[in-house]
Amino acid sequence: MAKKLKILNKLKKENIKYFEYKKRFLIVVIGLFLLIVLAIHLLQIAYASYESQAKLIADINKAIYLIEPSGMNFNIDTNKIEPSSKPYIYKFSISNFNTNKHSEVDIEYQLNFKTTTNLPLTIELYRNENYDDVGATNLFANAKTIQDEDGAWYNYLEGTEKYQFLYSEDETDIYTLVVYFPENYKDATDYADNIENIEVEILSKQIID
Repeated sequence: MAKKLKILNKLKKENIKYFEYKKRFLIVVIGLFLLIVLAIHLLQIAYASYESQAKLIADINKAIYLIEPSGMNFNIDTNKIEPSSKPYIYKFSISNFNTNKHSEVDIEYQLNFKTTTNLPLTIELYRNENYDDVGATNLFANAKTIQDEDGAWYNYLEGTEKYQFLYSEDETDIYTLVVYFPENYKDATDYADNIENIEVEILSKQIID
């Protein structure tokens, strides 16, 4: 009888050890699985961020350098615009440095946009965002239609936001202008010879405490 109890106790101990080993093994497997899932998720986030940034900095048409506080204007070339199912994308960047020089003062700037109304265009403007990003903010949604002293009509966006570049940092803002000219105007002869003008005005000044 004592021998049987001894054998049963031994088997019981071996079973306990087996289940403990099995439990630890399952915990390790589950832990490794969770780590793999987390790593894949983090890689997807990192790749999505990289892809978004790569799209943002690609194909910049014009680079503006605010090395010294001063105002400037430039026109975005839309002479070749035709009705299309796809939007026209124009990108420009504003920086406080270039390859040779860096701004020696803190700079504050704002943007004003003025477009003619010669063509039935829909215009959107984005700062440091891809236009197709979820939740991207269209700055041109606040544009107003105004008339000048000669009776000509314009879409005008007065920059209410002021952006800052600190002299201690290399800083760049990237703007994406998205222009839609609907394809259904393809056969509309009324707009055949019309040219749209889009003017960008940059007002900048030194920040003085």
